[in-house]
Amino acid sequence: MQIDVRPGRGRIEIGPPGGPTETIPAACTMDITDIQPYDIRLKVEWMEEHGKLAVTQATFIALPGGEPVRLPLISRLALADLFHRALEAELLTTEGWQGIVEKYADHDQVAVDALIYLLSVAMDSPKPSATVAIARGLSPASGPKRVATARQAGLLPPTHPGKASGVTA
Repeated sequence: MQIDVRPGRGRIEIGPPGGPTETIPAACTMDITDIQPYDIRLKVEWMEEHGKLAVTQATFIALPGGEPVRLPLISRLALADLFHRALEAELLTTEGWQGIVEKYADHDQVAVDALIYLLSVAMDSPKPSATVAIARGLSPASGPKRVATARQAGLLPPTHPGKASGVTA
């Protein structure tokens, strides 16, 4: 499998108020090739109202001599996993989430947890709280407590139980 991510021109700054920030592309195009049964092109754009990057267009291309595009075959593809892996590979350093912790080792660590959470939400991660814990080499179960501490400190926007939020407005 080959994943090629081409960032667009715009940039979005992600981070807690007064805390460390990272800049990510406001849009990109992902080409996923050498995967059966199709090549896939995803158009990804920043959705301000949701505080995250989201797929706005998906194109499935039948391989020469292969199966025609069919919904049952599309449903077998792990598109969400491919999408998240591609975004993380493109937007994080080779050190991954741990690289963010190391990069901001001299900052308030609650603010660093908030940054990791907001970046994870921005990348449409299914478990941004767990990502905070994993970035620190902890059990994923410790993530919600770290995120709650950042939220209580005013570094993260309010949210509803069970629903991640990176929207600060």
